Amino acid sequence: MTLRLVLAWLHLLALAVGLGGVWARARALDDSLRNPEDPRAIRRALIGGAWWGVAIVAWLATGLWRLFAGTEKAPSYYVASTAFAVKMALFLIVVALELWPSTTLVRWRRKKTEPDARDVGRIEIISYVQCALVAAMAFAAVATARGVGARATPAAPPIVTTSDSLRASTRPGDTVADAASVDSTEDDPPVPLPSGTETVTPADVDLLTRELAMPLDGIDPKTLHSNFDERRGGGTRQHQALDIMSPRGTPIHSAASGRVLKLFHSINGGNMVYAADSSERFVLMYAHLDRYAPGLTDSTRLTRGQLIGYVGFTGNALPSAPHLHFAIARSADVKHWSRGKAIDPLPLLVAARSLNGAR
Repeated sequence: MTLRLVLAWLHLLALAVGLGGVWARARALDDSLRNPEDPRAIRRALIGGAWWGVAIVAWLATGLWRLFAGTEKAPSYYVASTAFAVKMALFLIVVALELWPSTTLVRWRRKKTEPDARDVGRIEIISYVQCALVAAMAFAAVATARGVGARATPAAPPIVTTSDSLRASTRPGDTVADAASVDSTEDDPPVPLPSGTETVTPADVDLLTRELAMPLDGIDPKTLHSNFDERRGGGTRQHQALDIMSPRGTPIHSAASGRVLKLFHSINGGNMVYAADSSERFVLMYAHLDRYAPGLTDSTRLTRGQLIGYVGFTGNALPSAPHLHFAIARSADVKHWSRGKAIDPLPLLVAARSLNGAR
């Protein structure tokens, strides 16, 4: 059992225990009001409150661990999620509501004060409100996991450095010293503007072929079979991508230089990476990732071959068939990272391998 599964299990277990604890506290306090002479009612309320407190701590600890360690998704995914913001706001309200009840219950437990009917009634009502808030948090968590309320993160403009210019100006066969002799006094080229069209020209194909590489090591694209035109979803949609079968945990490398446009999660695609190539004309999409590479965020600058994640079966992929779903689309404007004219990746990968050799 992986750490990711253990943390997810503990996080959900804390939710269940906490909801049960605060509900039990509310019911025990109601029993106390109905029968003030029954000492067991207050005792049950104290026990329920204790479990509720433990659950809050466990829920917060596992949640922060999953958030900052990136065991499920990159932190940027949550930062850009409205649903996650709602979930955290609800959590803060729950904690704020708990301050007075918890201190009052501690005084009861330590016999510093005796339960008062008015305080018992107030804590009962607060407990019911917290139950409703926890249920709303669970809904917000489900929405977050499915990408509901995801906000588009402003993409950083491409950065062209001197080393980038040298690599771009190096001809096949040139050495590093040859490249350094190229006149580098010229101004950096301007940031590519959106082309405004999804039409694929021979020049586009030639450009992408020259910079493209296999996203998985040790696989010759000539051995793969194109499934671009296959019908999926019971024949309701075209696949429009290339499935590359590989064991879970296989490193996935950026197939081209460029930048991350969006780390996304969907029901079908699972953990996904949308990236632009260096020309900002193409969107490259990687889906079903088991997890992202550490530190990968929206707008991360990418070099060809850079680690971006690991093969998995998140989304609608089968656990028995982990694979990388790799897609390429010609984009009129990469700001709209989920749109574009789909292109079969396999012929491009084969052509790139023939042109550039194994990489």
